[in-house]
Amino acid sequence: MNFKKALAATMAVAMVGAITVPVMAADEGGSEQKTYYYVAPGLGQPYSIDMIKGLQFAAEKYDCKIIAQGANDWNSDTACASLEQVIAKNPDGIITAAWDAAMNPGIQKAKEAGIPIIVVEAESGELGDLYIGLDNVDAGRETAQTLIDLAGDSGKLLVIGNWGSTNIDQKFEGLKEVLADTSWEIVGDQDSEADAATALQAAKDLLSSNPDVTAFVGLDSACGGGIAGAMEELGMEPGSMTVVCADREDAMLDYIADGYIQASLTNRTAAMMDIAVSLLENVTNHDFLNVPVTGDNAASDISVWPLKMYTGNVVITQDNVENFYHDALGEYGADNYEG
Repeated sequence: MNFKKALAATMAVAMVGAITVPVMAADEGGSEQKTYYYVAPGLGQPYSIDMIKGLQFAAEKYDCKIIAQGANDWNSDTACASLEQVIAKNPDGIITAAWDAAMNPGIQKAKEAGIPIIVVEAESGELGDLYIGLDNVDAGRETAQTLIDLAGDSGKLLVIGNWGSTNIDQKFEGLKEVLADTSWEIVGDQDSEADAATALQAAKDLLSSNPDVTAFVGLDSACGGGIAGAMEELGMEPGSMTVVCADREDAMLDYIADGYIQASLTNRTAAMMDIAVSLLENVTNHDFLNVPVTGDNAASDISVWPLKMYTGNVVITQDNVENFYHDALGEYGADNYEG
């Protein structure tokens, strides 16, 4: 299957509830260039491409140095060790993703060291100074509602996802919450391990065992390609069942274009990373932590950080899929980004 190339890049607008997040301009007086780290597993995975694009864009825009460090695979132990190494360097700020609770001790250690640290994408109990990303339970609710909008309020459903990852478990929780008030029946689910080959095999096993299903939901980035690939291998026609997935790997986008997948819900991921960098810039260059919430924020034990900033999903369909291919996003910040 040939990948379809998008003709133009698009920029997503990040939302906090119903409030548009303002972009903070770099100091026109020319502040000293700051160095921030993004520390996480999955750096070499397709899922992380648009996160890294957002960091590159921000590094160029704010004239700051951003270094990505962690694990190319999903090994959280490697990412935890990297976080310890980065904390020892006392950088100007850290961005991290906590797909599991193993990252929590490092997040707390960074806070205690006085290093601004922002958690993105997935929260596992320790939020750093701020969490930016999806309300993942609500994202699961949105997934369920998208399924209902496309296929009605009854049917037999299969689900795969990367079980044990905090954001995916939360999405599954939200999905089941909404479907509990309908006549949808989840007749099977399997772990995809956020791996393309595993997702493909899991989908084939479930479809072979449940020939009368009417819909399939995939909750992590590898699932869409796995479900649609299984449909192809089993000789199922596009549109023969309703498929709703998550995220935006290029291989999955081809299947949306070809009609195997009707919708995919994806975070405004690049915008999430840009917001994180803009806030770190505001802290380190523009005295954000001394905004006069009180006469003395530190003495009053007051933090001016927002607690959470929810970015919200966008929905990819055949009508807009061409704009979501990673080749459409461009290259940014080559001189300022290292990873």
